[in-house]
Amino acid sequence: MILTLVRHGEPVRDATGTVAADPPLSSVGRLQMEAARALVRADGYDAVYCSPLRRARESAEIVAPGAVVRVDADLAEFDRNTERYLHWEDGAEVYGAYLAGDLSPWGTTLEEFRGRVLGVVERMRTEAGVPRVLAVTHGGVVNNFFAMLLGSPQVALFQPAYGSVNRFRYHPEEGWTPLELNASGVRTP
Repeated sequence: MILTLVRHGEPVRDATGTVAADPPLSSVGRLQMEAARALVRADGYDAVYCSPLRRARESAEIVAPGAVVRVDADLAEFDRNTERYLHWEDGAEVYGAYLAGDLSPWGTTLEEFRGRVLGVVERMRTEAGVPRVLAVTHGGVVNNFFAMLLGSPQVALFQPAYGSVNRFRYHPEEGWTPLELNASGVRTP
């Protein structure tokens, strides 16, 4: 099985009101996802999943137009229950806690988050029953899945770019193998 994890496109910055916790994609984010669509189409997909967060749902609609998308709450980012979305670039102090493995500012623990990530990957692998699965998700999900494959306690081994394509292969005897990380069809400012 090939699992393609795509990070959502860039969300709107400084969203207010009812979208503050779950912002839509920015215009740049939409372009990033159009570029990701070209990369994803090269290998294709048989099943599509996404996080319930708006930026991921909108990204999935662009990357896999017309596909039946299965929404799975466990594909959501560790910050899914916060009142306001904080861009990585804007939250150096609070993201320092994340980099240290402390997810308490977001009401969870690293163990809970990693358990959720492993659980959803295993569900997609067993329930989809197809050779190629596409999941539109978040940087923390991609990073922690990769770190767990390597047996690393670190939460951030690399910075998944907005709209990046990350591919992994599962073999029953060998487990998961990373194939491609941070592939992107577009460079944006």
